[in-house]
Amino acid sequence: MSGSNTLSADFDLMRSVASTTDARNEEIRVMLQSFIGRMSSVPRSVWGGLAAARFKDVLERWDAESARLYRVLHTIAETIRHNEGALREASQSHAHSIAVAGGDL
Repeated sequence: MSGSNTLSADFDLMRSVASTTDARNEEIRVMLQSFIGRMSSVPRSVWGGLAAARFKDVLERWDAESARLYRVLHTIAETIRHNEGALREASQSHAHSIAVAGGDL
């Protein structure tokens, strides 16, 4: 019998990837917020008229995209955690079913 039909997942790796995604997500959020904060603190005297308006628009887009990236990475980490739990539960259920079936032999 081939092992290709067996349920196989590295649950520790899945949890590790989710945790690493969370950590990198937070690092990126802090870095982007710092950048946006520094760029936002450029004095109005440096930018004027249309250039100032465009600069403000760019900062607002960066801020919105930063928030979107944070949410998406958070969702990815949560999905990995959810899938790890579901796969672990399925694996335990299958192992139990096999043990019960084996006990009937």
